[in-house]
This record gives sequence, structure tokens and C-alpha cells, in this order.
Amino acid sequence: MDSLARVCEDIARVSSKLRKVAVLARYFQSLDDNDLQLAVQFLSAGPVADAAPNHTLFATDSKTKLAIGRAVLRDALQVATGWDWETLRICFSETGDSGETAGLLLRGLSAEQPLTLTTANQLYQQLFQARTTARKRDLLVQIYRAHHPLTIKYFIKVITRGLRIGLMERIVEEAVAAACGVSQQAIRDANNRLGDLAQVALCARRNELAAIEARLFHPMDFMLAKPLDRLEDLADPAAWIIEDKYDGIRSQVHYENGHVRIYSRGMEEVTSAFPEIVQAFTAIGGNGLIDGELLAWRDNRALNFNILQQRLARKNVRATLLAEVPVVFMGYDALLHNGTLLLNEPFSTRRQALTHVLQNRPLPLLLSPQHSAGTHDDIDRLFLAARSRGNEGLLLKRANSVYEPGKRTGAWHKLKRPYGTLDVVITSAEQGNGRRAIYFSDYTFAVRAQQGFANVGKAYSGLTDSEIKELTKILRSASTEKFGRVIVVRPEIVLEVAFDGVQKSARHKSGYALRFPRILRWRKDKKPEDADDVARVEALYQASLQ
Repeated sequence: MDSLARVCEDIARVSSKLRKVAVLARYFQSLDDNDLQLAVQFLSAGPVADAAPNHTLFATDSKTKLAIGRAVLRDALQVATGWDWETLRICFSETGDSGETAGLLLRGLSAEQPLTLTTANQLYQQLFQARTTARKRDLLVQIYRAHHPLTIKYFIKVITRGLRIGLMERIVEEAVAAACGVSQQAIRDANNRLGDLAQVALCARRNELAAIEARLFHPMDFMLAKPLDRLEDLADPAAWIIEDKYDGIRSQVHYENGHVRIYSRGMEEVTSAFPEIVQAFTAIGGNGLIDGELLAWRDNRALNFNILQQRLARKNVRATLLAEVPVVFMGYDALLHNGTLLLNEPFSTRRQALTHVLQNRPLPLLLSPQHSAGTHDDIDRLFLAARSRGNEGLLLKRANSVYEPGKRTGAWHKLKRPYGTLDVVITSAEQGNGRRAIYFSDYTFAVRAQQGFANVGKAYSGLTDSEIKELTKILRSASTEKFGRVIVVRPEIVLEVAFDGVQKSARHKSGYALRFPRILRWRKDKKPEDADDVARVEALYQASLQ
């Protein structure tokens, strides 16, 4: 673990992706098989509970992730260091990271005993087995006091799964490939089949990637569609298969002989919120993995996402809610069918397998309708028709395209237009994370109300680094209050934001929240009194329900 921490520090110092990969690959090559697995596991997914290996082709086990709240990490640090709560609060506020704070405050206080990866894993397992918060805190106090501050910094970062050194799982995959002398695609394909990058790394070292079979019941990366900003930029309109782009929850359903799991785009399991979908797939024989969309549905059309939202984050769904918000699964791709992985098959072949599974099934299962077009005008008419059905727009897929998990290559395009844009005013700002930790880069924004301004959302993407630095100086001078990492500011800065919809929200004074807001530009030419008002937001919400 000591060497892993030093390598992470080296990776944090370089910005080049290629250099990050090279540093990590050299480290992987220096490890024995056991340490290679542990290092890859810690860097890609965090610690997992030890369990007996499952050798079935379609494993139904799921790895348990270590969950320790920030309060426990903070309490243990207070005991281990003796620092007062106010000092700890300030340090946490400035760094925005539990691991960073621990690494700084433990300097000169810990015994700096060496910590191997194997011993670190044993400590993680003890934390897994601890049944009470007090026991977890006591274990953490012992760990804090025993080992080097830099090692503790990354020991904690592995727990929180927030390394913040620019090391995405894709970079870990590439480093494994470089260390083992195999192609990146081979590693990526094997990881999609197995869902366990640590095991994939070991197989790659032993030249056993070809022996890895597909496993269900682990979330696979979704293929992504590239935005098509201008329809006229699309070459050869006749070469594309066209489907509606739905405003639901992108999901994949894994099923095998009555066992069903549903995963969302964020790789989270949402099975319990959709019992009718589980029941429908329980009746399907064989096994498979279907990519599609969960939609609120009534009268042969998809309902607004605001209605579907009522079904989210439910562990138990009451019968009345099932009736009030009926849900369907709209399938539009098959990734695995009866033991055969279809990722590298052309879309037409995958569609044939999908049709075999879903065609003529009763609700709540649907097969996504397909269209073709000869000209840009034909596609535009299909777009308008999709919007008239309440859908976001269109998905265009090349007929011979393979399924490329996690990629946005242009084999799929999405054609949609923002639901709307608003001019808003920044009312508070929060410090970012990682390299943006010293800047205010997350902005809560508002529209004009009868008295002052009312918040409608928060965004952090869309501005350049130089704009964020400039804004930080202005916002600091406009600050009226400070709460940890957040400052409340005078409403002076106007932003133009785009968004995909409006929904009711009890969190905001306005009563509304924008869906997927992103900053289009900093409107230096506008004053706060030029911002849009709550009446405009309400009108957009009412229009979305039509």
C-alpha cells in the first residue's frame, strides 16, 4: 500500500494521460500476481468483501462494496490526532477530501509502520466485518496511528472511491494492457464480459483472456450516441436505422431462468423499483442482456419524465403507485442472448436476437419501433413526429455497427434540441474537487421572483478554466456568507443555461428544478434584472405536461 500511495502521488503530478498510463503500467509490472489483483481492485473499484469464488457461467453474486460514512472517518481522525472540531472542519472545508485531510493532519503523529497491499486488504476486511459504527471508528483510529500519512491518505481515498488524481477506470484498463502486453480492446472486452478488472488483469498476465466467459448480473458500460448538432452534417441519410430517443431511464436488464436484475446508466441496481418489469422477464426462458429504456407509459405513449420520477429510489412499490405510474421497458438492443455475447455482431444481427425475445410480448415489454429515411428532410419529419409523441428526438444507428460499450464513436448519433434555455443569476458557489478544489466551480443559480431571486438549479460544466478562475475572484468579492465550502453571493453574475426539462422541486424556493442544466456561456453583457423569471419557468413546466 505504501508503494501504491507513492505511485498515486506520481500520477497526480502529471497531466498527460499517456504518462499516467506509463507510470501505472511500470508499477503493475513490478507486482506479483496477488498484489496485481489487489492494486487493480483498489484503483478501479475500491475494496470488496472476500467471498468464495463463483465458477458458474452466469454468476448471480454481487461484490459488496465497503461503505463508511464521512462522519466516521472524521470522528476517527479527531480521536487519532486530538485536533479540535473547528480545526477539522476548516481542514475538511479547504481540501474537500477525507483522505487529503487525514494525510495532512497525521504528519508527525503516526508511527509510519509499513503497510503492504495484502495487509491493507486484511484491514479492509476487518472494516467489512465490523458491525457497529463504534467498532469501525476504533479500527480506523488504530490504522491512522500506525501507518505513514501518505499511505493513510490513499487508504481512505480507496474507501471513498474518490482518488481525484485523474485516474479513471479506462486509464487503469490501458495500464493493465500495457503492463501485460495485450491490446486495450482485449482488456476492455474481457472486462465487459466478466465485470472484474482485477481478475481480468491476472488473466491477461497469464495469457488467459480468451478463456473468460461472459457473466451476467454485473452492469456493463452502455454504448453512447454522439450528438448531432446539425442534421445536414449527417452523411448518407439512407445508411441509418432510426428510432425515437425516449425521455426515460436508460437501463439494461439481465435475466436467466427467472433471475432478473436491472441496472441504470449510472451502474446502479434499480431492480426493486420496477417489480412489473422483473415479473415480465421472469417469464422469459433462457438468458440474456437487453439494453433499453424504462418509461412511464399510458395510452400507447411515453409519459413525461416528471411522472416516471415518482418511481425512482423505491425499495418497495405500493400497488397504488404501480397503477398511478405504469412503467414499460422499451428494448432496443441485445448484448447477450442464450449464452452468446453479441457485442461484436452487427446491429442487424443483434436486432434479430432482440426481436426473438421481445416481439409480440404483452406490456410492460416493448420492442422499439424502427424507421428508415432517404433524405435529411425525411429525418426531420421523423424528428418532428417523435417530438409530437412526447419523445426527446431521434437515435440514428448504422445498420452494420457493433456495440462499443462506453464509447461515443459516431456509429450512433442522437438528434435532439434543448428543451429550453434561460438566463439565470448565480446565488451561491461551491468549491470544486481535485484540481479545482481552490476555485468556485459549482454554481447554484436562480431566476427573478416577486421578491428577489428563487433558485432553480445547479451546474458545474460549460465554462473554461480561465473563466472559472476569473469568476472565483469576482464571487469572492461578492460573497455575503460562508458555510464550509459554499459561499452565498450577491446576485450579480448572469449565466445562460440550457436544460432538458423542468420538474417540480420542493428543494428550491421557486418550486421548480431544471433537468440536466449545463452552462452555455457567461453573459457579461446582461445585468441581473435581465434574467428570466419564475413565470417563464412555470410556463415551460406546464408546456412539458401537454
